[in-house]
Amino acid sequence: MSIESHLEHLAKQVPFLRRPFYQRDSARSERDALALRLAAYIPAIVPAQNQVCPDLRRELRSLTEWQSFVAAHPHIRDLAESNRIVAHCLAKGINSHFLGTIPPSNVAVLGPNLREQFHAAGFNPRQRALLDVLTETVGDRSPHTVAIYAHEALTPLALALRGRYARFLGSEYAPTEAQRNRIYPVPSIDITKSGLPDNSFDIVLSGDVLEHVPNLPAALADTARILAPGGKLIASLPFAPFHAETTIKARLTNGTIQHLAPPEYHGNPMDPAQGSLVFQIPGWDILSQAKEAGFTDAHMLFWSSTLRGLAAGPDLAGILLFVATK
Repeated sequence: MSIESHLEHLAKQVPFLRRPFYQRDSARSERDALALRLAAYIPAIVPAQNQVCPDLRRELRSLTEWQSFVAAHPHIRDLAESNRIVAHCLAKGINSHFLGTIPPSNVAVLGPNLREQFHAAGFNPRQRALLDVLTETVGDRSPHTVAIYAHEALTPLALALRGRYARFLGSEYAPTEAQRNRIYPVPSIDITKSGLPDNSFDIVLSGDVLEHVPNLPAALADTARILAPGGKLIASLPFAPFHAETTIKARLTNGTIQHLAPPEYHGNPMDPAQGSLVFQIPGWDILSQAKEAGFTDAHMLFWSSTLRGLAAGPDLAGILLFVATK
């Protein structure tokens, strides 16, 4: 497929992507902006023909293990590997445990941040990795009996989960009365003190939320409390894989935020104009924090996949998930 054909294919996808209403622009302006953004790097994602590598997947429990893993598989740090995965998926489509077969017509790149902008059926790689690991964790249990709690309720991901699992609960953090009224009957829950019953969930799913919690140890402890024995927390989050310790970017003390670094905000359906403040970027010490919070095991799961379209680029040709077991 020519570079021009790739660009035309990507531009045509934009109006049909499942995007939050507050992010929608006109289809024409989006196409024009997309063309400008992609023109510089589209040539890099045109693949060598017939290059398909199997999944590369590993559970990792320390920085030392990660460093050895990267040394053994240096290609996962090469942008060309991410681009090869993307190009294959644009041409052949994607297979997903949760979503099934996704044809090339429903695969699109919205920009260079592949972790967030490489969409298939409206979901980016970190979301698709979450959904697929969730599906594996559920296994052959009935969708009518497995109890799942997610730290989101107003997103396409939450809607997909609600449509499949009868005992699914999603929540948002709505600190003001006006916000709580706006999302009613969706529950507003502070995940550091949820008030949910002990041992009540089989799985807790968290998609890029934990970095926004001012008291991460409290959130981990409450999550361990509400999980049944053997239950799992499966989370995506911005992670610093070459840092032993968490980087604290802001603190909340007596209701006052203290910034220790330039403020960083990520998208938030409750406050799309402002976004959510990042309090920390976890390092490998999140695993020990999880065990201190009551989990018996914790690891980072690295997953790179051509068939499933799992690449984050430009720094990592794969997705890292945080998984903790009670």
